[in-house]
Amino acid sequence: MVRLGAVIIAGLILALLSSATALAQSPVAVAVPARAGAVEGTTENSDAFIWGLFTEFTAPASIGSPSPVVFETWATDGDTFSTKPQWPAPGEPMTLHASVLAVAKTLNPAGALGSLRASTIDVSCGTPPGAAVGGFPTSGSPPPCIAEQVFRNRAQFDYIVNNKLNTQAGLAAAYAKSFKVDMPPDSIAVKGDWIPLPNLLQWVPQLGDVATIKRLYYTAKVGSVEYALVALHVTSRQNPNWVWGTFEHQMNPGRCDYIGCFDSFGSQIPAVLPNRTAVNTQYGPCPKTPPLKALMTKAKLSAVWENYCLKSTEVDFTAADGTPYVLGNSVIEGIVGNGTVAASSCIACHAYASFGPNGKPTASAEAILSFNPTGKPIPRVLAGSHPFAFMWGVLLAPAP
Repeated sequence: MVRLGAVIIAGLILALLSSATALAQSPVAVAVPARAGAVEGTTENSDAFIWGLFTEFTAPASIGSPSPVVFETWATDGDTFSTKPQWPAPGEPMTLHASVLAVAKTLNPAGALGSLRASTIDVSCGTPPGAAVGGFPTSGSPPPCIAEQVFRNRAQFDYIVNNKLNTQAGLAAAYAKSFKVDMPPDSIAVKGDWIPLPNLLQWVPQLGDVATIKRLYYTAKVGSVEYALVALHVTSRQNPNWVWGTFEHQMNPGRCDYIGCFDSFGSQIPAVLPNRTAVNTQYGPCPKTPPLKALMTKAKLSAVWENYCLKSTEVDFTAADGTPYVLGNSVIEGIVGNGTVAASSCIACHAYASFGPNGKPTASAEAILSFNPTGKPIPRVLAGSHPFAFMWGVLLAPAP
């Protein structure tokens, strides 16, 4: 009997050791790249839906001129979060500024953002914090820089302004009466990152000259500097948790690094896996499918927009098994935000956009930004906060 017991115990030990070895040898997924999902009110998946929006807001704003495009005529954060909000007049020049989230993530949040609120968000941009990671230049003339702007469509602008959510005083009043911020389904926001043309030639020397940049990129002049658009984040309120998508120019070094690129609708190459042997390399073009080409032709898009690639879309916090989804842009998160692309999530980060009783985000909500949150929101971080419908523009609401 003693001998039998010893055999049983030995067998259990071997079984446990075998299980432990198997677990040690099996890869454990801490996150997976976000993929296309369902969009309410449509039979399209989120890739097709976001491409549809893209062809609408990159269409020429007026017949006969390739610029400005529609999203450039929308209200910026400066137009919206102001004591005197205004929808921009036709022909109003575009402005750019440093990344607000980069400031929040890389500096003392209270001091840095307080300075932005007290003055203006249209500040000159400097060398991005993640320049070394993205192979971005750190010296040259003009000084290397990536500037940014957020544009909000009329539905979103009107909702924010009409409900007096554009200032800290208005937000404090909304908090006091437990007002639920829920923007209309047709609300859209577009964040673009732009690089001065000389800096782009430094970063992507194979472009050769400015003429090639103007042929391959959408460009705009701001003051005396001409910028090229290299990255776009897009979000739509079509879903309660919004529909998220991010685009990169096909020439962005390392655009599919870390998490790959996935486009089930617009690209003839629907999945591009990351290069595991080198970083910041070229991944080649993303040739468009006939259905997307048809949409672009119908919208009369300039040929430059064919050089922009959808990296992926996101509609949920996690995959079906609970593993967090990640979706990050090599420029917006990787270089400008000083974040890890493989540990970034549009929906998870923006879930913490909120305000407290004083009309400002609480310290815990602001502090979470530096952690590149993924997965479902942590309730305790949002204790004492009212959600601001996934929009971090709330950071810029001016003080009384």
